[in-house]
Amino acid sequence: MIRYRIVARAFFAVVFICGGLVHLVLGRVDPDSYAAFAETALFGWLGELWVLWVMPNIGWLTIVLGIFEIAMGLGMTRRRTVPIAAWGIMAFLIFITAVGYGFPTDTPIEDFFKNRIITIVMGIALLPLFTRQSRRRAGGPRPAS
Repeated sequence: MIRYRIVARAFFAVVFICGGLVHLVLGRVDPDSYAAFAETALFGWLGELWVLWVMPNIGWLTIVLGIFEIAMGLGMTRRRTVPIAAWGIMAFLIFITAVGYGFPTDTPIEDFFKNRIITIVMGIALLPLFTRQSRRRAGGPRPAS
């Protein structure tokens, strides 16, 4: 389990730091590319919110999103902050599952595989990181109470 946690932390750190950088750049270079997310939102009200509020504010929202993602990625690099970063990442993954990735589809099954499954798998992979790992090894001295 220790190796899994190390690999998972490294994976999420790289994905979220790089993702944050992409949002910081993409929000400046091609902010209209974010409009596609309104089409894949699971709920009609979420798609409307995207069109009416998110898109007019996409410039500063991509900055906030980029900073958030970089912070969560950096949170994965320190054992002490992993549980907090894991909660932030899970909240982000739940949101992206509801919004989708903006890939057009013809059927609900196609939508599931193009816009939802990867975030569900990432959320499952994140679950073991929610608890702090003890530094104490089995058979080692117990900390004083």
